[in-house]
Amino acid sequence: MHYVSDFIGLYAFTVKVCEKKWVDKLRYIFYTLRMIRLIATDLDGTLLKTDKSLPEGFLSAAEELLHRGVVLVAASGRQYDNIYETLAPVSDRCYIISENGAINGYADKVTEQRRMRPETVAAVLDFVDRTEGVHAVCCCAHVGAYYDDDPKFISEMSRYYLKRRYVSADEARRSPACKIALYCNGNAERIAKIIPHFDGATSVVSGVDWVDVACEGVTKGSALAEVLKKTGIRAEECLAFGDQFNDREMLEACGAAFVTANASEGMRALFPAIGSCDDGAVLMKIKELCGV
Repeated sequence: MHYVSDFIGLYAFTVKVCEKKWVDKLRYIFYTLRMIRLIATDLDGTLLKTDKSLPEGFLSAAEELLHRGVVLVAASGRQYDNIYETLAPVSDRCYIISENGAINGYADKVTEQRRMRPETVAAVLDFVDRTEGVHAVCCCAHVGAYYDDDPKFISEMSRYYLKRRYVSADEARRSPACKIALYCNGNAERIAKIIPHFDGATSVVSGVDWVDVACEGVTKGSALAEVLKKTGIRAEECLAFGDQFNDREMLEACGAAFVTANASEGMRALFPAIGSCDDGAVLMKIKELCGV
């Protein structure tokens, strides 16, 4: 008779598991029991609030994670030095993926640069010069070179490029750029639809104001793959957060991935959404899954 009771118990458990609340509970258990050895997060629109500040309590949580041996990766379209300063004082123990994977390193040391071909740089800037409302930053290892004096553009650019230099248009075309960031003043989606294909390069929307052009195959995901090779960490041991399509490859490369509620509609269709960046949702999810 005990076999019958066992069967009934198993059946009842199966019915409960099929209910959504139990599915969610099992998913939670799955995440919390797995070993999370690496956490990668985008900054703007994801970890950072709208005012570009870190959520309260993030630095103490990061210190605890680093103490446990968890690898932290900051992945952004921002300039390398800007990311390093934004995450101080924990940035000296973080991997940094900057310019959407074009310039990367560890702590304050840049170890990898993927430079665009000079003819591609020139072609992108030609497009900028003939397209109204578009402005360009040529993103080099430690400086952003620009040749446009539009006040709105300079104000927005200065939020992401701590080290920048005004140059002539000819000098910009000769710069060793790893990425060209196009400021579109709220029209990134529209500009992305009309931007031509540049030989050896790809473009991606990285925010409502920005479209980024970099070498073909260069993404946050490709840069994260290099970090995994260096650390020996497996993809299923990684947790990632993002909000825009420049985060897609990175999120797809990780065992668990989430987007914020303020993420683009397309990204929310691809990945489970948590709360908004202004609610500190990334920090709350890290605390939930890692118990910090």
